[in-house]
Amino acid sequence: MTSTRLSLPIFLCVVFWTHPAAATTHPLSIRLVPQDPTLSGAKASQQFVVLGTYADGMERDVTSESRFSVSNPRLAEVAKTGNKGKIIALADGETVLTAELGDQVAKTKVRIERSQEDRPFRFARDLERILTRRGCNSTDCHGSVIGRGGLKLSFDALDAKEDYRWIVQGGVYSVLTVEPKGPKPPRIDLKQPDKSLLLLKPTMSVVHVGGQLFSPESSDYVTILNWVRNGAPYGEEPASEQVRVERLEVSPREVLLDPGGKQQVLVTAQLSDGRREDVTEQVRYVAKNREVAEVGEDGVVRAVKPGETSVLIHLAGQPPIGIWVGVVAKPTGSYPAITGRNIIDDHVLAKLRKLGILPSEPSDDGEFLRRVCLDVVGTLPPPDRVREFLASKDPEKRDKLIEILINSPEYVDYWTFRFGDFLRVNSYAQGDAKSAQLYWEWLRDSIAQNKPYDQIARERIAAQGYDGPSRHYFGRGGEMLFAKDMMAEQVRVFLGQRLDCAQCHNHPFEAWTQSQYWGMAGFYG
Repeated sequence: MTSTRLSLPIFLCVVFWTHPAAATTHPLSIRLVPQDPTLSGAKASQQFVVLGTYADGMERDVTSESRFSVSNPRLAEVAKTGNKGKIIALADGETVLTAELGDQVAKTKVRIERSQEDRPFRFARDLERILTRRGCNSTDCHGSVIGRGGLKLSFDALDAKEDYRWIVQGGVYSVLTVEPKGPKPPRIDLKQPDKSLLLLKPTMSVVHVGGQLFSPESSDYVTILNWVRNGAPYGEEPASEQVRVERLEVSPREVLLDPGGKQQVLVTAQLSDGRREDVTEQVRYVAKNREVAEVGEDGVVRAVKPGETSVLIHLAGQPPIGIWVGVVAKPTGSYPAITGRNIIDDHVLAKLRKLGILPSEPSDDGEFLRRVCLDVVGTLPPPDRVREFLASKDPEKRDKLIEILINSPEYVDYWTFRFGDFLRVNSYAQGDAKSAQLYWEWLRDSIAQNKPYDQIARERIAAQGYDGPSRHYFGRGGEMLFAKDMMAEQVRVFLGQRLDCAQCHNHPFEAWTQSQYWGMAGFYG
């Protein structure tokens, strides 16, 4: 409560630091990530990263400088093209992968199973991952509200069956109905597979606004062509045999770089049958601020200039997951020992230390008094209290002031106002001044009682009858809202999103489909 230092966003993940100057020194040790993986299925592969620990205690990505070998080349091989450190399965068994950098060596076991088993084709996985990785179903392209160029796809393949219908049967975008109006040009040609628009456009054999996405010699082209030649099946497995992605794991979740530094990102899918699959090369990476950092299709993040940004990772059928990237101008060398006064200080100082930023000097009494009064009660202190506080020699006066402010009527008034804005307490939303007043009084009593925030949220959502927290369920005319509007109100307040668009079509900017909108509205019916 009494922190007076610079506050920045707090991140609690493991950080890998990459610094170009490290190339001129040698690491004290190296290690391989991941450790002891299992590769399952024909042509299974795994991307590895070599991390070097240096004298300053930081780990840096040294994969590109390392040499790789396997103990049994009949079981696995090191990929000859693409990123260094990629292993491809050949036969069942267990081998050892060795990484060398100078006189440092790191090893890990690699188990290979089912190497002769081709997994059955599934449109939702094999085709949709191509479309997602190439950005075809992003909101900038066919994943927008109305699609593009006569083709509408769901954002990040969240509705694979609808995408299949559009590609195989064709479709025309229309609002409030799934039945297209007008001609429905399909994107494949079963009689002449190589003439399919799904191949001609991304190879620029015909005009394509999105430009060339892959060549006729690429594996993506071959996969799509073979799918069309085989009759363009959906390939859905029986429900009892379906293996689905339960979650994505990304390593590292935080990356810290100097300008010119780089870091390989690993993306792993945790499957419902307990297996893990390396999908590093099957996802789409998007750097939110490319002036700070860029990321390639291979998942290598490269620093551009000092700052911080995030990289979003998209896998077909999954909500995007993000990692944090920070780029510092230069390391501070020996960082001064600074002790925080509370847990918030500890986290803020930890991030400043990672970024190599020295915190501001502690505020003086006058600055502290002005800031804490504005932050806690929303007003400036009267002149006599200012003089009293500045003249006091009590070493605990700051802590005592905070307690006085928190227990003041002004605190209740100010935070009722702040939460009233957050919870949308106003006569326009409630429809009349009396309803808004009931709602306001309930909120003010909750703040005065120091009611936990989760309890306030539950009371608001589960409100019954006509008391204060229930008033947001009624419209301007006093009538109860429709179920869809009740749901949209809760999402707007507690998730910070507006889903109204999704009642007519899939949301253009969020990972919400029209079916999900109405499904969630059903809980309020």
